[in-house]
Amino acid sequence: MFYTVPMDHRYRKFLAVAETGSFSGAAKKLRVTQPAVTLAVASLERALGAKLYVRRRAPIELTEQGKLVMETARRIAAEIETMHAELWRETEDGRYQVGLIDSIAHLLYATDTDRPLLSGVEMMVDNSRRILRELTEGRIDLGLITGQPAVLGPDVAIRKLHNEEFVFVTAPYRALTKATSRIDDWLATNPDSTTYRHFLDLFKRKDLQVTPIFHSASMELLRDMALSGKGTALLPRHIVQQALDDGTLVVTRTKPLYRPIWAVTRAHTGEQIAGAFAARVNLLLSND
Repeated sequence: MFYTVPMDHRYRKFLAVAETGSFSGAAKKLRVTQPAVTLAVASLERALGAKLYVRRRAPIELTEQGKLVMETARRIAAEIETMHAELWRETEDGRYQVGLIDSIAHLLYATDTDRPLLSGVEMMVDNSRRILRELTEGRIDLGLITGQPAVLGPDVAIRKLHNEEFVFVTAPYRALTKATSRIDDWLATNPDSTTYRHFLDLFKRKDLQVTPIFHSASMELLRDMALSGKGTALLPRHIVQQALDDGTLVVTRTKPLYRPIWAVTRAHTGEQIAGAFAARVNLLLSND
């Protein structure tokens, strides 16, 4: 699905719980871990000041407040889909399809507030493997991914962009007072992701001992868990810079780590937009 403004992940996860009747079913549907769903729903309940489901009931039974939130979330999701469909029909000519990993989408949207680069673009936010599949099957024109892609054929161009800086961050009261090569409470990305495998290999080469205690596909959730003192997250610096600036997160006493970013383009269709995206991403990453 292509979209530009994602629905708050907490409502999306709660809606999946309501529709599947269980947290495990929601996790399977969304391809995230069950703890990620549980924490998101708990966060939503705190934010709304309401209990959304009856505890110890299987399948999940919603409270009256929960039913209201579910119906509202469904309407919002439907309205967003309808809006985007109308916008895309009106601007079909000259529109590009672009796939971005989540951190690069965050980087572009957080900095290009007037969206000059993203006008005329249908954007898909997904993991690197699915973006590559969409590109090789001809459904998108450009992918910005991590992990060096294999040779994909003569019709696909690959270019290396700047590396993305990652830092271990945690709540100030949990911060280490001296340099360390050991992290025992890593809030990690999904274990089947390209990013997870990349950093496991990097840990070995850097002689870092890092033990995961939680996995999630959502970097925002990992950041929120670090903010609440539930562990140490390894995240792109640009995602946590505001929290570092205001002192709600601190960098642990380890050296920064880097994740490679690649632009993969279908020849003759994505080259023009690829140049603009590559230049902007390179500039943003080099300024971090």
